[in-house]
Amino acid sequence: MDVFKEFIVKKELTTNEKTSRLLIILACIALAFAFIIFTLGTIIQLFGILFAALSVYFGWKLITRYFVEYEYIITNADLDIDKITNQSSRKRLCTVDLHKVSEFGKYKSGMDIPDDLTIIQASANNSELEDYYLYFNHREHGSSMLIFTPSVEVVDLIKPFIPHTATVKV
Repeated sequence: MDVFKEFIVKKELTTNEKTSRLLIILACIALAFAFIIFTLGTIIQLFGILFAALSVYFGWKLITRYFVEYEYIITNADLDIDKITNQSSRKRLCTVDLHKVSEFGKYKSGMDIPDDLTIIQASANNSELEDYYLYFNHREHGSSMLIFTPSVEVVDLIKPFIPHTATVKV
């Protein structure tokens, strides 16, 4: 039987990200006013308005980079993780062959993680949701750990593809 499931989770902003967004907004507003005020009543007033508009535009582009969602796609024994920025830009983070997973379980902050692992963070950053992890070997990244926030249905679809030799801590 073929398996196909998509699940999208929205990443919650951390305190640092919220502070950065606020500082970007304040800097763009201050820069726009500075361009307008310093060129007011001069020949280059039109350029001041243009530069003010450009500063607001680029500020908006910077702020929208914080609107992140992760999409988990299970197709048979493959788990694809995509990062979606501002609902317009999609980037494939990794593809996991679930037959090559060595450990699967619930992620707890402060877990002992070996130094030689490549960590792929694709979780919602939400304390109300349950995070999971997968240890696996990736052809490009080597030994890797995926931290993600799947739904209960996605977890149930992953379990049958995990090898019997793998450690399952669910």
